[in-house]
Amino acid sequence: MSVIAFIHQKGGTGKSTLAIACSMALAQAGHRVLLLDADYQGTASEWAIRFGQRFNVESRSQIQPVVHKEIGRFMDKFEYIVIDAPPSLSEMTESVLRACDTAVIPMRPSFPDVWALPWLAAIITKLRNEGHTLSAKVIFNQYQGEDLARLKEELEPWKIPVHPEQLPMDAAFSAVFEGKPLPGPLAEAVLSLLEKDSGD
Repeated sequence: MSVIAFIHQKGGTGKSTLAIACSMALAQAGHRVLLLDADYQGTASEWAIRFGQRFNVESRSQIQPVVHKEIGRFMDKFEYIVIDAPPSLSEMTESVLRACDTAVIPMRPSFPDVWALPWLAAIITKLRNEGHTLSAKVIFNQYQGEDLARLKEELEPWKIPVHPEQLPMDAAFSAVFEGKPLPGPLAEAVLSLLEKDSGD
């Protein structure tokens, strides 16, 4: 079983959308998928109520900071668990990071999104120092051709690799909330986030 969390404490980065899109893409590829909603806003849960069955994605809501303690009970039933983490730093943030193998940190190509990373990076560093094996990466999301060089420079001190490709601003991502499947190229782009990058 592999556990992937989409996590950033800043709102508006596309975290919930990508968690849903990843769950859909994995299910479309034939995997048994659980979408775990740890975000008190409940976007992933609401999507699952409306469309989860259509795409063969099961869902649970978990808004208490015990994700790392509960995750084991799903091991035999699912191949992938995708977590939509809360848009804040809290006990839940650390619980989600303890539970996952891979943390994907979406951010828009903007300095405020980058400036919010150090606190999350500090938790990741703490867990790694405690011996937790955790792969983490940044993905620039909602990309519209911006120059990323200076943003990447800002990220360098935190030693979290940046995924080599960007996810574009694309109406197909919003269309998942109307129950529409991801087009093949976007599904492949989302699934590429689960691959190990060099330096990861």
